Amino acid sequence: MIEETEVKKAISKYLNCNLLELNLLGSGANGEVYGCVIDKQPYKIALKITSYPEMLLKEVNTINFINDRVDIKLPKIYFYHLIDNEISLNIMGMSYLDGVGADKINWLFKSKKRKLFTNDVIDNFLNLQQITNDKYGVVGGEQFDIWIDWYRPFAKARLEYIIPLAESGKFPKSVVEVLKKAYDNLDIILSDCGKPTLTHGDYWVPNLLVDKKTLKFVGCVDPFNLMWAESEYEIFTMILYPHLKLYKEYKKRVNVSKMVDLKARMYSLFSEVYWFELLGKGSFGFMTWVAKKIKKQFKKHNL
Repeated sequence: MIEETEVKKAISKYLNCNLLELNLLGSGANGEVYGCVIDKQPYKIALKITSYPEMLLKEVNTINFINDRVDIKLPKIYFYHLIDNEISLNIMGMSYLDGVGADKINWLFKSKKRKLFTNDVIDNFLNLQQITNDKYGVVGGEQFDIWIDWYRPFAKARLEYIIPLAESGKFPKSVVEVLKKAYDNLDIILSDCGKPTLTHGDYWVPNLLVDKKTLKFVGCVDPFNLMWAESEYEIFTMILYPHLKLYKEYKKRVNVSKMVDLKARMYSLFSEVYWFELLGKGSFGFMTWVAKKIKKQFKKHNL
């Protein structure tokens, strides 16, 4: 549990009010989120606290960039603070979205409400994809005319990181083999790419909030890796939790490429490696499972 006195300092400094109540809402790979009751409007806010200052600052900039361009039901940022001699927390204050991650809901006997939720989530995502650019690449970074010119160096860097680990027995060799083959076939796999669209970066079920009573979609949180990517790049985040049928609904609404399933799995696996590299931890079991799915796609497309 965090030091409540440090939270009180941040609330007092940036919002000029007092902390009345603090409750842990959930935790993820790069931090914890708390519900915070204060003694002035809006009376309840959300706080994110993390050990990764660079990632917190990146998230602040990402949320502000997206909110300035489109409404995809992200929280609004009230303040942020990076550890210093005054307050020993990396902390961000934002508007409170009254909901829980959709992975926390038992949707088994709620098919009608599930369909409404799925439709709203995809509506929201397609709203984001209306924000386009002339070139591909990280926002504020180098831009590229062709998607593969950005993605190839990204994929190569991930391989260069895991190959030595696999050789020393610290990373699954089967995953490396699959990613090597994907890398060698990038020109084929990425031969049909969509226009540059703005990404959320982590648009997956635990970050999609739902009202516990009505089961309506209330918003999304934790955007990451703000960039202009080909339009089929981010949909890999929708594959998990298949009972919600997000991936299926997206493909039903959009004219997708022939290799969309292979691309999505490949993007997913390289993304897992990237998170493993950033955080120093990851699920080898999940990576191995995705690698097997990619192998099936290789066979389907005669690669």
